Amino acid sequence: MNDLIPPEHIKEWIPGRKTIDSTAQGWRGLTLMGYRYAGLEVEIPPMRDYMIVVYQDADTCMRRRCNGPWQSERLGSGAVSLLTRGEQSTWQWDNAINVRHIYLGHSAISETAAQIFDRDVASIDISDRISIADNMIPLCLGFLEQEYHGIGVGEHLFIDALRTQLAVHIIRNYANISIKESHVGALGTNLRKSICEYIEESLGDRIHLEDLASIVGLSPFHFSRKFKIEFGLTPHAYVIQRKIERAKAMLLMKNTPLKVIAADCGFSDQSHLNRTFRKALGVTPAEFRRCA
Repeated sequence: MNDLIPPEHIKEWIPGRKTIDSTAQGWRGLTLMGYRYAGLEVEIPPMRDYMIVVYQDADTCMRRRCNGPWQSERLGSGAVSLLTRGEQSTWQWDNAINVRHIYLGHSAISETAAQIFDRDVASIDISDRISIADNMIPLCLGFLEQEYHGIGVGEHLFIDALRTQLAVHIIRNYANISIKESHVGALGTNLRKSICEYIEESLGDRIHLEDLASIVGLSPFHFSRKFKIEFGLTPHAYVIQRKIERAKAMLLMKNTPLKVIAADCGFSDQSHLNRTFRKALGVTPAEFRRCA
């Protein structure tokens, strides 16, 4: 789909006062926006992401039209609307409203669906709904707003968990999923070589699953499945194994400080090296060096 509109450009089509904007937070696959709108009739352009609208203090008649007659619902505080991606529609409301928009990326939905069904996804159909009775979405919104307004430990991990929870909830309740029947094979000799070379060259850095998957042009989910068939380990376990092997080789060089080994092998510090090494081998790096 071309010319799909990202969340940060929606104001060009729907004039209103922005009250929340999470785009600077760096959240992956999920965006939180807030707006105050006067009564309007607007054309919603084909959006890049799925959009969930939660009404904060509404009391208005919401109308929607897309290639057919108008549909309408009376909406109050806590009501929820669901808009699909890639589809243009007309929306109209009479009174001022205060809303929150939660945008979910297509990859968040499709990759979650692939994990749920353990198959390649052929298509995802999520239709617009003016009003849905849903207690889970406002609950997730509350957590998102807390993260937006505060700085908490593990923010991005928590956001990832909320994104997955929302994606699962949407899939279970509002989506029609078509599944591809496909055979999951190994990566093959050339791709295996490229991945191994990348990992060896990047052991001193933080290696992301998304970066490995991009080498072979697969989603992280499908890459992980093929990787485990090829190597017998998850990507994370394999990378840790290679870091340990490099650390063992460097420990044989008696004069190399442990903090240097930790840095060269991609551990955050010497304590991280000690914990990981002991968990894998049952001895600390210092004990391994003494016995070598």
